[in-house]
Amino acid sequence: MARWAGLVVSMLAWCAVAGCSKPSAPAAAAADRPALVCHVGGTMLPLIEALAEAYRQDTGEAIELNTGDSGSLLALIETQRHGDLYVCHDPFMDTLMARGLGVEAWTVAELTPVIAVAKGNPKGIRGLPDLARPGVEVFLTDYEFSTLGHLLPTLFSNAGIDFAALNRDKTIHTHRSGSQAANVVAMGNADAAIVWNAVAALRADRLDQVAITAHLPRPYVDTATSATGRSYRLTPVRVTVATLASSADPARAAAFARYLAAPERQAIYERLGYTVEAAHRRQEYAAGRAVPRP
Repeated sequence: MARWAGLVVSMLAWCAVAGCSKPSAPAAAAADRPALVCHVGGTMLPLIEALAEAYRQDTGEAIELNTGDSGSLLALIETQRHGDLYVCHDPFMDTLMARGLGVEAWTVAELTPVIAVAKGNPKGIRGLPDLARPGVEVFLTDYEFSTLGHLLPTLFSNAGIDFAALNRDKTIHTHRSGSQAANVVAMGNADAAIVWNAVAALRADRLDQVAITAHLPRPYVDTATSATGRSYRLTPVRVTVATLASSADPARAAAFARYLAAPERQAIYERLGYTVEAAHRRQEYAAGRAVPRP
């Protein structure tokens, strides 16, 4: 947690300089109210820690963060019906709303796949084809249990690489956590990993990023079909915040959600490595119903 604590301090200092928030005296009544409970997918934890602390300084409102992988948190919300907000990445917000567990939801940023390599890029990796080279040790996220893992076949196919053949020809290790995959490269135990840009950005002192933009699926256009026959879009992979039907204080929950979704927060998301597309930042659900896309 020392890394995250340091990040919170540095982000608050940066906000003060950049003017991304205007601190006001905390409301006296806020100290007497219970903390809002916000379930946060692990990838987004450092970001939400920094923003929750900024919100506390602005308003006096305490935010209690409960973290885990986004899918496990969704199961927890459904079984325990406890908490006020849920911050996750795709595809979990739409499932939350379809099951009647959420009320309002916003897209606040996006996650973009990149190749993470050791500082200085010692293997000279310039794109996905280089990951197929002999002698390049590759670490990926789990093909079944991670969102990014489901994108990998399309990414490699768009680069002209048969992903199934690549796995037959190379020994590729995987982990469910993109953070762990990035750590393997940062510790020198692999040459490259494909992770979210925000995951690599947290390790900028030890990792460089190689963009694979040319091979990304087209946002809201390219889809894939799952084993169940269900079709789903591949990108963007949205970072979303939703208020929960279980909240005992929906007005306070909505206030924090709107704080996270406000345009003034955009600079913080970008600084922490997230992709921010103005055309994609929007309210997705209101009163439990999808907001029509323009």
